[in-house]
Amino acid sequence: MKPKNKVSIIISRVNTTQNKIIMKTMLLCLFLSISFAFISEKTGWLEIDWKIIFIPALLVLQIIIIGTALKNRYKKH
Repeated sequence: MKPKNKVSIIISRVNTTQNKIIMKTMLLCLFLSISFAFISEKTGWLEIDWKIIFIPALLVLQIIIIGTALKNRYKKH
């Protein structure tokens, strides 16, 4: 059964189990970064620039991408 339009093709390719895990990991990392920055700002313990809040989530994404690439490169056939 073929999908009728390009949008459903893209969604079917993106909506995989591994992509769901990656998205949940990035959202968790983003949530932890925002909550840490918010608590730090309210308590006055640490001054955080709100522009750099997204860096930990991007670092997690890079680690996942590099790990997946290395795993696929050295996969035994």
